[in-house]
Amino acid sequence: MLNLSLSVRYIGAPVVKIMKIRVVLISVFLASLFTANAIACGDSLYRVGKGVSYRVYTAPLPGSVLVYGQSEGARQLAEALAQSGHGVRLVDNQVELAAELESGTYDVVIAPYSEHDSVEASAGNIDSLQTTYLPVAMDKNEAQAANQQYEKVMVADEDEIKHYLKAIHKSLKRKT
Repeated sequence: MLNLSLSVRYIGAPVVKIMKIRVVLISVFLASLFTANAIACGDSLYRVGKGVSYRVYTAPLPGSVLVYGQSEGARQLAEALAQSGHGVRLVDNQVELAAELESGTYDVVIAPYSEHDSVEASAGNIDSLQTTYLPVAMDKNEAQAANQQYEKVMVADEDEIKHYLKAIHKSLKRKT
């Protein structure tokens, strides 16, 4: 009878070792699975569906842009264009506008359409300076009037930063 119990003990020891190995392997697998998910959670730039977008727009052809306006919207536009890579200068009065345009170093001037006479008077002849004027209309009626004089007109309440960037990019591509 003694021999029988020894043989059971002998067969049982490898089975216990195999079970321990299986438990260790399963534990390692589960730990690596949860660790991979934890590592993947981070502050990354994701665009999920049509919800909130953390995407930062960049300018493929950075240019020098002059923004003319006294409003908070003009300031925000200038900041967004600067973050995208453009060289931006914001002016808020006629004297600064005239001084900046005389330098002739701007690729694009963004100003309200209602101020187009002032911008053109300050620039002299804007075509000779190789500067593109991008008017910003306050509503659709003003946009229709501006479209009769200018190729591209932005609408203040409708156009996002990506539309401004696209218009600036097209202007810069025409020059090259």
